Amino acid sequence: MTENQSPQPKVLVIVHDKDGNLNELAAPLAEEGLFLDIWDAEHNKTKVPKLDELNQYDGIISLGAQAGVLEEADYEWMPHERKIIEWALEHETPLLGLCFGSQLIASAAGGEVYKAEVGEFGWTEVEMSPEAANDPVLGALGERPLAFHYHYDTFTLPDSATLLGTTDGIKEAYRIGKSAWATQFHPEVGLAQMLAWFSTYRESYERRGVNVDEQIALSHRNWMRYRQQAIALAKAFAGQVKAHAAN
Repeated sequence: MTENQSPQPKVLVIVHDKDGNLNELAAPLAEEGLFLDIWDAEHNKTKVPKLDELNQYDGIISLGAQAGVLEEADYEWMPHERKIIEWALEHETPLLGLCFGSQLIASAAGGEVYKAEVGEFGWTEVEMSPEAANDPVLGALGERPLAFHYHYDTFTLPDSATLLGTTDGIKEAYRIGKSAWATQFHPEVGLAQMLAWFSTYRESYERRGVNVDEQIALSHRNWMRYRQQAIALAKAFAGQVKAHAAN
């Protein structure tokens, strides 16, 4: 780094499962000049982010998890991650939550997580609200983005949240304040990971009445458009991170 260069903006990425990572978001975030610092909350017990050192980060991303917010007492990492989320909300550090991450952010901000009457598994389409069109991050997804799901839980929105997208009444996308965004679906998952999930969890999908072969066909049909959505989302979130780093 030369004398006049600014430090590279740094993002804490919180991973929870071995088969749940940044996927399609990683490359475009890196292309935007962000340094991605990964913490595997479930498996890495030696490099846990310290709460008094979080100001080194200009953004935080919380990904999906097989664990749920309702099981917080069973996972020692979850209360710590909650404190990280609370810190980001308090300090208005750009924050992005996906699936489990969206539920934990909602809970940390005062919402309630509960079991959905009907879970979502596989492909749907999201109807974005008029407010979403002007949103600097989730507006990048367009008016009716595709959505790829695997979740049992849902949540009430805290008073500070703005609902930005739904599917058949299910809350799919929201913003809190000016610096936190979340989607109930998985915008990061690419074709390889989709196919792996359908193979690994085929029986789980089928128990829930999902036609796995049909979903695999949809994945082959949709993956390119889904990748473009991920790239657009990554670039939009990176813009917020870089603006925060510049302040």
